[in-house]
Amino acid sequence: MASNKTVEFRVTGSVLAKVARKMAPFYYKIAVNKTYAKAWSKAVREADLDKMEKLFQTAVTGKPNGLSANGIGYFVDFEFPKPILQYTNGTSIIPGTAQFTFATPVHRAIAKAILLFYIKLSTDRSYAASVASAVRSNNKRRLSHLVRMYVTSKALKSITIDFAGFSLGFKYRGVKHTYENTLFREFSG
Repeated sequence: MASNKTVEFRVTGSVLAKVARKMAPFYYKIAVNKTYAKAWSKAVREADLDKMEKLFQTAVTGKPNGLSANGIGYFVDFEFPKPILQYTNGTSIIPGTAQFTFATPVHRAIAKAILLFYIKLSTDRSYAASVASAVRSNNKRRLSHLVRMYVTSKALKSITIDFAGFSLGFKYRGVKHTYENTLFREFSG
């Protein structure tokens, strides 16, 4: 049973900024280094968490709280004090639509598309606070405006808000699956 503190959690700009600060170097490396991106995609498809952790640490200083993969995507968890406990970022194909598929070219295209957004979240406190406020108030129109200021790819097809996070849905021409880049609060016990 969830405690009241768990239910009361509302995302803040500082949470988004901290996660973005950790993830931006990873997305940069995915975007610019094809060999690295191919190795990452293979590890995701094989759900090889040891390989993913080694690769992640070559791009990012410090360890994440956790890594997970399901053959169609990955999630990186970051630890926070109560009531947050954990906040997660990842990229995945929509569950139930594929198995053991994670395309390197699509992941690289998404990384390129979101990189400026993550940099802005990590460096501009006011912007991060505005994004968090749009999520808390369930203001999809405002969130869409804020995201599309920095994610200008035509492949960005959807922006959805879910409780204390959001997803960016990408659909590329000639690619069967929709991929989502997500930031969300992981419910922990």
